[in-house]
Amino acid sequence: MEKWKSYVILFFVICAVIIGYPFFTIKYFETSIALAVVTKFLLLPIIIGLVIFSPKLYYKKIKKLDKKIPNSSFKEKLRDFTSITMMIICLSGILFGIAFSLIITTNKLFAKPQIVKINENVIKYNQYISKYGRLRHYIDFKSPKTQEIIHLEVYREYYVGEIFEKEMKYGAWGILYSTD
Repeated sequence: MEKWKSYVILFFVICAVIIGYPFFTIKYFETSIALAVVTKFLLLPIIIGLVIFSPKLYYKKIKKLDKKIPNSSFKEKLRDFTSITMMIICLSGILFGIAFSLIITTNKLFAKPQIVKINENVIKYNQYISKYGRLRHYIDFKSPKTQEIIHLEVYREYYVGEIFEKEMKYGAWGILYSTD
């Protein structure tokens, strides 16, 4: 295998590990704060950075690896534009996922967690079947600390008004989570 292919595979493996880590180590976690932080403060800089650096990366490193160059200048420019656009879209998604996962992970790993016993009524229950056929359960309840509505994925069906009992923790970012 060519050397550059090994680097690309290694890059995607590292990204997959970083993105997947919180989903395998933290059983319950609140997503709204992490999504808000990434969307509000990081998404625009990620996209701007990629718009600036992706064309440079493409023309200096990636394009010279292509062996089939179209005869028409128009087709070549269209292919270059499409490749750069797809690279920006894909890398934006990867970097968004990495930022989101790092917030969830650092929430757990840094700072001493504040343990809180959740004993709240379920305000809202939704179930959703993913495109892969997995049934997912979501509940809404009021945070005992902030009195804000928390949207949480759970592992069984709940009824509106039923008590959700769980010992959970607030981490460094103020995000509610539980590892058990």
